[in-house]
This record gives sequence, C-alpha cells and structure tokens, in this order.
Amino acid sequence: MGFEQACDSMHAAAVLGGDQNATANAHPCLTSGHHGVNNSDSNVSNQTGAVAGASGRRTSGGRSKAGASLFFANVAYWMCAGAYTPFLSSYFTSIGMTASQIGVLLTISPLAVVFIQPLWARLSDATGKRRLVLALLSLASAASALLYYLGTSYTAVLVATIVFVLFFSALLPLCDALVIQGCSDYEVEFAHVRMGGTCGYAFVVFIVGMFLERLPQAQFVLVCALSLLMLLSVLLLPGSPGRKDACAAALSSAAAQDSSSLVHDAQSNVKPTFGIFRSQEIFFILAFALVSQMGLGFSGSFLGRYVVELGYSQGLVGVLSAVSALSELPILLFSHALVARFGVMSLLGFSCIMMVARLLLIGMGLVPTMVAGQLLQSVTYMTVYYCCTCYVAESALPGKLSQGQSVFVLVQSGLAMMVANLAGGAIGDAFGMRLSYFLTAGLVLTGTFIVMAAYHTWRSDISRTCTPASANSRGLIGSGQAVRQDRQASESTEKGGRHGAR
Repeated sequence: MGFEQACDSMHAAAVLGGDQNATANAHPCLTSGHHGVNNSDSNVSNQTGAVAGASGRRTSGGRSKAGASLFFANVAYWMCAGAYTPFLSSYFTSIGMTASQIGVLLTISPLAVVFIQPLWARLSDATGKRRLVLALLSLASAASALLYYLGTSYTAVLVATIVFVLFFSALLPLCDALVIQGCSDYEVEFAHVRMGGTCGYAFVVFIVGMFLERLPQAQFVLVCALSLLMLLSVLLLPGSPGRKDACAAALSSAAAQDSSSLVHDAQSNVKPTFGIFRSQEIFFILAFALVSQMGLGFSGSFLGRYVVELGYSQGLVGVLSAVSALSELPILLFSHALVARFGVMSLLGFSCIMMVARLLLIGMGLVPTMVAGQLLQSVTYMTVYYCCTCYVAESALPGKLSQGQSVFVLVQSGLAMMVANLAGGAIGDAFGMRLSYFLTAGLVLTGTFIVMAAYHTWRSDISRTCTPASANSRGLIGSGQAVRQDRQASESTEKGGRHGAR
C-alpha cells in the first residue's frame, strides 16, 4: 500500500508546483494550458521538477517498451468494450425483449458501477496491487461472459448480466488509473496511448458488426476471448524500476514545504471533497459529465434497437459505432491545445450542447443524419472523457487515484446510465424511439443550462468574497483562470493606487 501511495504523492507534489513544465511532466495528459491546480513558490516548483526528472529517467528503449505495453493495455480494454456494449441492445431485441426489459437489463451495469465498482477501486488503492486486481477482474470477466449461453429467457439473461457486470464494470477506472500512472512514470503522452483504444474500438465494432449478422450468438465468445487478451495486456504492463527513491524524495520535499495547497486546506479547515479531491469544483465537473452521459447513454444503449426498428441490420450498428470511434482521433491529437485555449469548463459546456445536436440528428432516422450524429462523438464523448479524466488525475489526493477515477466512472457510467436506460426504456415504449431521441435532447439542453448557471454563480460568489489564496483553499484549485483573474484585479488595484499617490 505504501508503494502506490508514495507514488501518488509524487504525482500530487509535481502537480501542486506552480511551474507549468513540472505539471506537464507529472501527468502527461496535462499541458501548460490546462487548468492549474495550485500555485506554490519557486522552490517547490524546482524541487518537484527535479523529482519528476529523476523518476522519469528511462532509456529511450525502456520508454518505447513501456509505451507499447500501455498502448496494448488500452487497446485491449476498448476492444473488449467494443465487442460487448454496442451490440447488446440489438442482441436483446433479437431474442424478443421489450424496450422496458432492455432498459432494466442495461441498468444492471450502471448499478454495479455505483455499488460494486467503488469497492474494487478501494481494494486496489488499499492494497497497492492495482495490476493484480485488474488481472483478476479480466479473468473473471472472461469466464462470466459465457453465462449468456445458459438460455435466452429473461431470467437467464438477467442472471448472466448481473454476474458479468460485477467484474467488467471495474475494468475501465482501474485500467485508466494504471495507464495514467504508467504514462507519468515513463513520460509517455496519454492522449497518444488513448488513440490506441479508439482505433481498437473502431476496428472491433466494424468487424464484429459484420460477423454478428451471420452468427449473432458468437458475441459472448468474442467478449470472452478479448477479456483474456485484456488479461495478457495487464500482465505485460511495465513495472517502475527506481520509483521508490524518487517517490521518497518527493514525499520528503513535499513535507518540507509549508506553502502547498494542502497546508492552505489545513489552515482553513476545509475537508477534501468526498475524502478524495482537493477541490469543490469537482461537483460541477461531475455534473457536466452526468448531463452529457445521460444523452450519450440513451443514444448508445438504444441505437441498436432503433436501427433494427428502422429495418436495418446489425452491420449498420457496427458501421455507426466505428464512425463514432474514429471521429475521436482529431480531438486526441489537439486535446492539449483545446484545453489550453478554451479551458475545461467551457469545453464541457460545449460538449453538452453538441450532445443535443447529436441526439436530434440521430433521431431523424436517416442514414446520412445518423452518420453525421455519430461523427459528433469527438465533441460529445472524447472531450468530456479527456477533460474529466485528466482533471481527476490532477486533483485526486495522494493514494486516491483509483478511487478518484472510480467516482468519475460512477457518475458517468453509473448514475447517468441508470437514468438513461430506465427512462429511455419507458419513454421508448410509450412514444417510440424516434420521439424519444427528441425528448432526450430537450432534457440534456435543460440540464446543461442549469449546470452552467450554477457554476458561474458559485465561482462569482467565491471570487467576490475570497482572496486568491483562500479561493484555492475553498475549492478553486481547478479554476486557475479564476485565480489568475483575481490576481490581475489585485495588481490593477495596486497599480491604480500607486499612480494616484504619484
């Protein structure tokens, strides 16, 4: 346990430094333009930068090998997810399930995300054996996928789904935690690793979609095989030679400084949010993720059923899923520049608005408009995923990395998906799938404006009542822009005062 927590402390120390280069080295998914976490004095920046450099000293061959292993792990997970999730509602429809029954079956996975997946994340952080836990979950997922062959009755499918998602639902947050950790240790660009997952997902959904037209029952054999591939990729993940000394140095350096944000928090008696995050801003990050994923979850869960209702085959489901996945690549290429230019909150709000447009396009039911809607995956899912994942990696407390990612997945893949599946199934039976897409678009639009208004009100209140330092301690660690604005205002006031005195 101490080993992993020490390394998370090293990440926290590097991110807490005010030097932007040190921040970028601490987490490769973050850039100099990304929202700052906290501002410290130059001594902290220099020491954390030196520690990050020490921990990152790898031969070019070692970095390449580590990068390939991390790439492989990300590809393996998203290939597994691509074989299971997009075609599930189509399979349930083909065996005679109603929209309401499909909604209930699809809600089991979000329930597991809410109630079971956090336990796996807690176990992973508590033992420090993330790779072992992830390997066991991959093996259990492979075995339980075969339970779908017990029968096609509602009860048999219900049991199979419950057992499978108990393990499968925890793969994503633990995989992300390990991959982000490895990218930091070996100075590998996370966005480039994530591109592998996108390409793997697109490849699988395209091939599997055509294959399942002829043999739909083979879906869960493929899921089993790809889960075993995931197991292999986890076993091949790199270790971290030389990390312990660097981590100890980071801990010693961080403990010696009294100007870090943790001290500010202690002085103001502010408890970490959920016991995991330094910032109260996480509430708004999660709120945007919730609103966006309710629309995306509805579209993803019922796209297969909608396509079948329109008279198309599962091959079109595969094509549409491949188009959506490949559209993510440009965002991953320019994610740093986008975050630097617009900021996290602006991107999240924009993504929610684009989600409304996507639902309207798919709801029209024409192949060209459905393809156009799926192309918006880049600015409805990947922007949200990238911003939230990096924010969590940046703001999680030492030793809480897996739990931090778990909270994000709990909201996005748990709560949001429960609402999307249950409400979507009921609305689909009552009004038909076409009208359900339009109604969901209206709900997402309403939720987006509510979250935007609440966030700007909250930030304005803190900006008016707090100094920059106290604003940090009260939860604006993700709002580096807001703190900089406060500083600029203070400097302008001081300059005005000096000018008047002259």
